[in-house]
Amino acid sequence: MIDLNKVENSKDYNDYLNSIPRETLLKILENSFTEIYVLDKDGKVVYANPAITRLYGLRPEDVVQKDSRKIKEGLWDPYSFDLTKVSRQAIVTENIYYKTNRTIICINVPVYNENDEFEYMISTSLDNIRSVDLSYRDVRNPIESIDLDFSDMVVGKNELFKQCLSDLEKISKSDCNLLILGESGTGKSYIAQTVHNESRRRHKPFLAINCAAIPDGLFESELFGYVPGAFTGANAKGKVGLLKNADGGTIFLDEIGDLSLKMQAKILDVLENQRFIPVGSDKPEHVNIRIIAATNQNLVQAIKDKTFRSDLYWRLNTAKVVLPPLRHRQDDVILLTTHFLNSFNKRQNTKKFFSESLLAAFISYDWPGNVRQLKNAVERMCILSDKTIVDKKLFLQYLDQEEDIHEVYEDCFNLEEFKKRTVIKLYSKYKSSRIIAKKMGVSQSTANSLINKYIKNTDEDDE
Repeated sequence: MIDLNKVENSKDYNDYLNSIPRETLLKILENSFTEIYVLDKDGKVVYANPAITRLYGLRPEDVVQKDSRKIKEGLWDPYSFDLTKVSRQAIVTENIYYKTNRTIICINVPVYNENDEFEYMISTSLDNIRSVDLSYRDVRNPIESIDLDFSDMVVGKNELFKQCLSDLEKISKSDCNLLILGESGTGKSYIAQTVHNESRRRHKPFLAINCAAIPDGLFESELFGYVPGAFTGANAKGKVGLLKNADGGTIFLDEIGDLSLKMQAKILDVLENQRFIPVGSDKPEHVNIRIIAATNQNLVQAIKDKTFRSDLYWRLNTAKVVLPPLRHRQDDVILLTTHFLNSFNKRQNTKKFFSESLLAAFISYDWPGNVRQLKNAVERMCILSDKTIVDKKLFLQYLDQEEDIHEVYEDCFNLEEFKKRTVIKLYSKYKSSRIIAKKMGVSQSTANSLINKYIKNTDEDDE
């Protein structure tokens, strides 16, 4: 029997589907030109149709009942099972298959049982994508399958950031368009994906498009699709655009400030009327999508400069959040650093710690690349350090390499003040020398000494 508990069909139609013989369903699957590849909750292959021979150079019997993680080694990249399982949504990736030298778009869809537990990932692949309109992919990939760790961008106690998260929580429950502003590296893409995941559209597609990566003509055909014979070199069968593929879900337009005025007008029509016209057609098609847009540009100034439409700005601006730069979230630097450090240690099976002087240096630095730069710095120093305790010397080398900075930073890093602020803050929250020692990466006796030094009249007695 086909499990149709969550499919909104009539009873008669469900009865019809359940009456289809198993042999008929197998014949359909086995003769599909599109690859169909199914993994169970543990990543084991439970079904693969013969199309995989054309894509991978393997037979179905070579992969079924085997661990997909082992199969993929040397065959294709990226591996999307874990991301699909965690994100609870369809994930679109552009895979390279090494054995057959093919580049293919894969759509990976999670399937849940009646208890809302992950049961399968069903992957389908679109063949021969490079035969039409996609030469720009050789330069930059506009369809982003974001490598997600959602917690990366929601770690923090800073009041500005907490207000953003509070607003986003409310916005995600609505269906309004959203404009996300913020400097590069503040987490706009992650926030967009998180809003989608928390919305009522979370079981529908989330497609992210980098507006700066695609020329106008290609952007239009990629987004809206085209009818047969729309232009020279077009696929004889036409093409379904990303808007149609995202029907019911969310389109994320990253770097929207880089769109031309012509394309801005077309996006405005989609926003106002939930419709679009494929290239070469005169018949509008309707879609039900939510649009989230992001940019690091000053759109108000762009409107004054007549490079961005004011009507589009106000359409996108139904809801708006401005993500604060990391230099305005200094109280979150240590929290984020600890999070990234713990993540690295877990991933690499290491036990690295950061010295107090290094943490003080992190707080003093203004992080122009924001959270993305901080994560990069943490990982780089963990990789380069031969010691368990990573010290400040590596950070000074990092600054010199990244920014060609020649000043000496020693005077900027007030270690004594850093210790005092850290101990007072931790003690006010935990009242425990054991926890403070763990948080600061020092012994409990050292933590007790710091408490006695910086906090008068303490009643701490936690052995």
